[in-house]
Amino acid sequence: LPLTITDNKSGVSRVTITLAQGEQKAALLDEKLPGVRFWGGGEKKAAFQLESAPTDLGFKEGDAVLTVMARDYSWRGFFRGNKTLLELPVTIDVKAPVIAVLTRMHNVNQGGAGLVVYRLSEPCPVSGVQVGDHFYPGYGGYFKDPDVYLALFALAYDQGPDTPMFLQSSDRAGNLSQSGFPKLIKAKKFRQDTIRLSDSFLERKMPEFELTVNDTTNPLLAKFLKINGNMRRANAETIKQITRNSDAQFYWQGAFARMRNSQRMAGFADQRDYLYQGKAVDQQVHLGIDLAGVGLDKVLAANRGKVVFADMLGIYGQTVIIDHGFGLFSLYSHLSRMDATVGTLVNRGDLLGQTGTTGMAGGDHLHFSMLVNGVFVNPIEWWDGAWIKNNITQKLDDIKALGK
Repeated sequence: LPLTITDNKSGVSRVTITLAQGEQKAALLDEKLPGVRFWGGGEKKAAFQLESAPTDLGFKEGDAVLTVMARDYSWRGFFRGNKTLLELPVTIDVKAPVIAVLTRMHNVNQGGAGLVVYRLSEPCPVSGVQVGDHFYPGYGGYFKDPDVYLALFALAYDQGPDTPMFLQSSDRAGNLSQSGFPKLIKAKKFRQDTIRLSDSFLERKMPEFELTVNDTTNPLLAKFLKINGNMRRANAETIKQITRNSDAQFYWQGAFARMRNSQRMAGFADQRDYLYQGKAVDQQVHLGIDLAGVGLDKVLAANRGKVVFADMLGIYGQTVIIDHGFGLFSLYSHLSRMDATVGTLVNRGDLLGQTGTTGMAGGDHLHFSMLVNGVFVNPIEWWDGAWIKNNITQKLDDIKALGK
């Protein structure tokens, strides 16, 4: 219990805190603060971090009353000072919530996504799936039972089959519980790719970025490396912040659409080596799929959702991001024109813009990405109607069929 007591005139002289439950009562804090009543009083602000184990003091789970009494260094009450008394109703809760997993099996590809449905024994402000160092929040409200939650989660491209993965929940008292769930993790090896940088490319693209470098030997290459590294990381953090909050509803339905009449030019999680004059100068990972058509092709919404971003975004150029609900997002980059407006709902097939070369694009194409709570996942899964049925929609239907 964090507690701050302030008296801007004569200062705080004494603080007492007691806990009561029926006939049971205990003093949790009784502290006299330094100061002199006749010579300016004491400290104007006193901060405490109160910790208590109420069951060790004989209290039971349930309702109780926390009483805070504070006095100042004034002369009032025969020099006892002014008194403030505050009674706070509290609930003693020392039991961790119970998590019951309702979905049976969870097949997850490295770089892919999954869905788990679970029930909590009590309302919890925080619950979801912990995968390594990333937390995927769970959402209530989709099922009839308010205690049943769903969570979309991902196994990032750089997380292997041995990555810790479990459900976690914390109730309002801070009691924490964890639960494993049945899963089958499939490792995946991603493609190696080589990008050869030419002077003509650097001379054409680098002027688009407002960035200065001190390197006088090859300022264009130095600028590229700074953009491809520092700006890329900054852009990734921006995308993470944009996709941190999602609407608690499924906007989308069925398989996500791939850009029409397009050819795949680069794959998800390609491990890229950048060469300049035959020498390796950089390494990065491509977190999307590049699709190219004839040029200036129409870019359509892959599925129904709400536009949450439509602006220039560093190496991604002109970019549109759509929230499809429950933590799922799609991203469309390198656009030459944007026809999307932030805050609007779009349907599958609605015009978002057209392909282009904005950002760090060597040629006209669409960079398409899918994300789950800020983590890039393989779009191929979301283009596959059978994968969606087996891993997402069938699970939801099965839980609903049970009357949940």
